[in-house]
Amino acid sequence: MSLIASLAIACTCQAQATPPAQDPTVQTPAVVDARHQKDLERDTERGKKYSEIVEKDEKLSEDQAAIERVQRIGNEFAKIANENAVVVTWGDKRINPFNYTFKVIKGDDVNAFSLPGGYIYVYEGLLKFVDSDDELAGVMSHEVAHASLRHIATLEREQSKLSLLTIPLILAGIMGGGETGAGAAQLGTLLNTAKTSGWSVSAEEAADYAGFQYMLKSKYNPVGILTFMERLGRRDLVANAIDWGIYQTHPPTRERAEALQAKLAQYGVPIRRSRVSSSYAAALVEKEGHFELKFQNLRITAFGGPNAADRGKAALEAVNLFLDRVPAMFEVTQDGTALFGRRERLFEVTAEDAAVLKIPNEQATKAGAEGLRRAVYQVSMRVWRP
Repeated sequence: MSLIASLAIACTCQAQATPPAQDPTVQTPAVVDARHQKDLERDTERGKKYSEIVEKDEKLSEDQAAIERVQRIGNEFAKIANENAVVVTWGDKRINPFNYTFKVIKGDDVNAFSLPGGYIYVYEGLLKFVDSDDELAGVMSHEVAHASLRHIATLEREQSKLSLLTIPLILAGIMGGGETGAGAAQLGTLLNTAKTSGWSVSAEEAADYAGFQYMLKSKYNPVGILTFMERLGRRDLVANAIDWGIYQTHPPTRERAEALQAKLAQYGVPIRRSRVSSSYAAALVEKEGHFELKFQNLRITAFGGPNAADRGKAALEAVNLFLDRVPAMFEVTQDGTALFGRRERLFEVTAEDAAVLKIPNEQATKAGAEGLRRAVYQVSMRVWRP
């Protein structure tokens, strides 16, 4: 990525539990006076210059399905941001309407970034990593928030070392003769400031909170922000060393997950991970003549007989609700041929089911209990508990 692209404030989805100062469900029309309009035009002009440099350095994706997906979800949040006031903890508190542009960049980076004026880029790698539109929406809402809250402009006002001319001069130097000399040094200083100083944390927290509020106004489930964060954390545990990309300066932590869960609870959003991520959900797989209840590659049980489909669907809903509660392994119990989770009946293993598994009924029931416990263990390894 070019240095200018790196100037964009990367998504960290770091929700904070600050009580709202106003009701974020209230729609407020934007009021744009002459001075405000100049601010918006300045952002748009700057973002356009940044985008030209980015697109010289990066290759845009040719995956039309990916492009349409990003634009569809991005435009939904652009409309929300352009029409609604939210609580702003850092940045421009006005409604700042922009004509947003959403593009996809080739590459496997799990990353996205936002430029002033509503120019937003998403890497193909992030689209491959997200488990659902809900997870992608969590990223897009955050990136829209950076532009809508005018974070680069806010940075310039708050950093004494940066004048309103600094960035345009750097841009002029780069466009005129490459990333060398004084312009490159100034740009490197600015980039280092963006990565390490206090404004970055403030900007990220503000974009997290504003993005979360945008999610509440949308059709998307904000739990997707949590599962996206948790799965990146899980990948770090497995990979030992990781290029964090979108979480480069603020990797996911238990504290951040707890803060987000507190925000979800504050707004009464049920944490049903299975509804936004297949990584946390059991699935019913149709086989020849029967159905199998699976979690990832683990088979929990099978359903046979004339009512196999209906029993399997009922079991799937019950098991996913149980797993969404992040239970302990000892909370899986059995009574005869029936299996329970937290004393609630999940499903029963019948003779037809045992016949599919080609083992005695008693053994099939024990196998179902063991399969459930393994699923519980896998879920517990993927989440951060408060």
